[in-house]
Amino acid sequence: MPLDSVPPSAVRLLLVEDEESISGPVRRGLEEEGYAVSVEPDGARGLAEALSGDHDALIVDWRLPHIDGRTLVEQFRGAGRTAPVLMLTALSGVEHRVAGLDAGADDYLPKPFAFEELLARLRALLRRAAETPGGDGAAGLQTGELRVGRVRFDASWRRAVVEGEGEPVDLGLRDKELRLLELLMRHAGEAVSRTRLAERVWGSAFEVTDNAIDQTASGLRLKLSDAGASVPHGTGVVLETVRGVGYRLVAT
Repeated sequence: MPLDSVPPSAVRLLLVEDEESISGPVRRGLEEEGYAVSVEPDGARGLAEALSGDHDALIVDWRLPHIDGRTLVEQFRGAGRTAPVLMLTALSGVEHRVAGLDAGADDYLPKPFAFEELLARLRALLRRAAETPGGDGAAGLQTGELRVGRVRFDASWRRAVVEGEGEPVDLGLRDKELRLLELLMRHAGEAVSRTRLAERVWGSAFEVTDNAIDQTASGLRLKLSDAGASVPHGTGVVLETVRGVGYRLVAT
């Protein structure tokens, strides 16, 4: 089955994290995206769930009660399980990254991290798992292309273009503009709150101002307008300001 045809609810994730300040927001964020998420707060329970469950990917913290993340991953791999594993840790030394990868983790994300980067890394891991014969990962997170109107976002290449009758016109977006567009495209037609935008695009609802969000949205709107003027029939989308809430991208 093609990746893009798999509904998000078909993707099962296991998050093994003992810090509620991290596991809570990450779980809510993934569930808001439509994914099925199980959470375990310690290594022993996490390992038992990983071995008994049928998860498409694991997100495992390094420092856990009872069994640390490295040991969990090592025993998971020792049992012959091949689902991709993303390891989280506040430990910044190269030796820890190497140890985690050598234990069987597929990727490493240092804390603190932006939620959008977590999503991107999961997409990459699950995309590779889906392409590997015999792997026990399913089709993966939302991957491939997003399309709203004549705007196409390629999640693999992190590139957004407007399609016309000739060659696609690259929007030339900066990182935050690209992240904002991706989020709004994934929720096309829905009003996305400023809080959610701050958490997903900037990684924190407390470290970004409304003015920064508005400036980024204005930059995105201007680039959509400029690109739309260069292709027949425009972009086919409108970036709306929803007063008192946030922003919404709608097809026209």
